[in-house]
Amino acid sequence: MRAWTVLDERERLAFDLVTLCGLRESEAYGLKNGDLLRQGAIRVERSWFKGHINPTKTETIREVGVGSEIFERLADWIASLPEGNSEGWIFPSERIVMPLLPDNVLRRCIHPRLEMVGLDWINFAVLRRSHSTLHQEKGTDPKIIADQQGHGLGVHLATYIESSVARKRDAVTTLWSDFKALRSGPSVPN
Repeated sequence: MRAWTVLDERERLAFDLVTLCGLRESEAYGLKNGDLLRQGAIRVERSWFKGHINPTKTETIREVGVGSEIFERLADWIASLPEGNSEGWIFPSERIVMPLLPDNVLRRCIHPRLEMVGLDWINFAVLRRSHSTLHQEKGTDPKIIADQQGHGLGVHLATYIESSVARKRDAVTTLWSDFKALRSGPSVPN
């Protein structure tokens, strides 16, 4: 992904948490250092939205699976922070007492870099939808994707997955082939 290559590590980690792990941007920026539970898991229990800490959108605490390389990068990132204790924010603001605002990071840090490669139209909603669509393309169980994203299967299927034109075309081609096979099969006597 060209976007990933032009970003600094902090922004790449946020991209990874949203695109690959399925977090909402408010959940990613609301993570504390102590939310890294063990190799491969993050506890998502709060949201940082418009300057306020809240429960997650679904008001449930969930554990999200994280690939080992992303997890290790997060652990290294936390080790480099001034507030490395469990109560420190993974993405702290300059004053450290609160996390960065995702909209500010997008506007000040991400979009200028993405503009250089013609991708400044990308935002966190696009990344989250990409999480669902990429997993669907790989054949991942929809329930797993929905659980990662913290919502029900219906919302996941109706809102987040976008079928590619190629997959739609392949589905029509398969049906057409089946139809042709039936048409050219043995004739049925009257």
